[in-house]
Amino acid sequence: MAGRQYLSNPNTPFFGVEEDDVDDETFLRHSKSGNSGYMLPNSSYDQERNALEEKRLQLLERKKAIEERTIQSSERSLTLLRDSEQIGVATAEELLRQREQLERTEKRLDEINTTLRFSQKSELGVYSVFGSLKNYLSGKSGETLPAGQKETDGTSTSPGTSLSSPLTKSIDATRANIGSPADNHPGLRTRGLEDDWERPTASASHGTQKVNQVLDQNLEDMCSSLSRLKGLAQDLGEEIDTQNEVLDRLNDKTDKADFTIIRQNKEMSRILKK
Repeated sequence: MAGRQYLSNPNTPFFGVEEDDVDDETFLRHSKSGNSGYMLPNSSYDQERNALEEKRLQLLERKKAIEERTIQSSERSLTLLRDSEQIGVATAEELLRQREQLERTEKRLDEINTTLRFSQKSELGVYSVFGSLKNYLSGKSGETLPAGQKETDGTSTSPGTSLSSPLTKSIDATRANIGSPADNHPGLRTRGLEDDWERPTASASHGTQKVNQVLDQNLEDMCSSLSRLKGLAQDLGEEIDTQNEVLDRLNDKTDKADFTIIRQNKEMSRILKK
C-alpha cells in the first residue's frame, strides 16, 4: 500500500475510488510540517505554555508582595507595642521614686508633729520646741522622747514600702519579657524568607509555611504585649490613687503642724508679756 500512487484521473473530473486514501508515510510527514496539519504547531504550544508560566510567576510575585506587607505590618505593630512597654516601665519607675520621696516627707512631718506635741507637755515647752526644731533642722537629735510617747504619738499611716507594691512586680515581669531589643527584634524572624521567595518552584510551600510561622509568632507576641500593657496600666492607676492618698495625708499633717506652730507662737508671746 505504501508503494501505490494515489493520483487523480486526468480524463474525468472525479477522483478515483482510492483517491481519498493517504498512505502512512505521507500522513506522518503532513502531520508534522503542514501549516494546516492535523496537530498544533510546536511554536503555538510553546507560546501557550510560556504564557501560563508567566501568569503563574506573576501570581507568585503578587503573593510574595502581600506576604511581605503583612509581615512588615505585624512587625511595626509589635515594635510600637514594645516601645509602649518601655515607656510604661520608665513611668512606673519614676512613680516609685516619687512615692519614696512622699513617704520620707510624711515621716518627717510625723516627727515634727510629735516633737511639737511633746514640747507642750512641760512648763518649759516654749524653749523646748525651739530647741527641738533647731536640732531637727540641723540633723541632730535634740531631746530624746519617752518610749511611750513615741508609740502613742506616731501618726504615720503609710501603707508600707513601695518595693513590695504590685507595680514593682509588673515592672519586673514586663522587663523580663521585653528582654534585649536587639535580640528580640521582630525583623530577625524574617531571615531566610527572601531566599525562599527567590526560589518559588522549589521552596514555595516551605516559604509559605515559614511566613505563617512568623505571623503566628508576631500575633502571639502582640497579644502578650497587650496583656502586659493592660496589667501595667492598672497598676499605674492604683499607684497614682495611692500617692493621691499620701498627698492628702501630707496636706492634713502640714496644716496640723502649721496650726500648732502658730498656737505655740501666740502662747510664747503671751508668756513673754508677763
